[in-house]
Amino acid sequence: MFRRLFVSAALLATAALASGCGTSHRLGEVSLDGRRVAVTAAIPPAPRVQAGSPLESGIDPYDPIGTAVRIGTAGAKRRAARRAQARLDSVVATVDVADRVARQALAGSARALGFGTAARPETADFVLDLRIADYALVADSFEGAVFFVLAGEARLLDARTGAPLWTAELSEREVVDRALFGLPVAVGNVITGRALSDLSAEEMATGLGRLADLAAERIVGRLVRDYNGSRDDYRKQ
Repeated sequence: MFRRLFVSAALLATAALASGCGTSHRLGEVSLDGRRVAVTAAIPPAPRVQAGSPLESGIDPYDPIGTAVRIGTAGAKRRAARRAQARLDSVVATVDVADRVARQALAGSARALGFGTAARPETADFVLDLRIADYALVADSFEGAVFFVLAGEARLLDARTGAPLWTAELSEREVVDRALFGLPVAVGNVITGRALSDLSAEEMATGLGRLADLAAERIVGRLVRDYNGSRDDYRKQ
């Protein structure tokens, strides 16, 4: 349905993310009513897992015993995170995350904004171009809450000229609850870094699908908000 290019996940530089920033557009110049939109995507095939801070394995020459404990503990946490990543990677074959993000983003935008979808950019009036640099499950500490992190860019392009009509930086961070992985609600209802490392492959598969849907929802929300906000400018033309 769309052209796809996988790219490697890039590490985020900071944990302070603010959704809704970095948007520029010329949506007031166009109408999507009755038009056809295709999707292209460059999305990592699976999210990365980070459980625990690198600072936890720091060396303190004035506290050799504490350093040894921290290094040993941090090593165990990294091994647990690697096991979680391995299980995530093993279920990628059953859940095509990149395909699901792109399809859901296009379908959700079409439902909300009333345009038709095209199978290929060549047959479309516009192209929704998704460039996801990183999406991840991040626990700042092994016993702390796991966050869903999304970073990248979404653009709406003129299919004929390739000119960008809308560009939005995607920068999201929010706490992941147990329901994302199909788990029953518990006290606190959050997944910790330790709990993440203990998830089964089946639970990981459930989470992968829902993470893809969550990423798509964020993209749709940004486009719908900006497009609807541009309608006054369009009507003034």
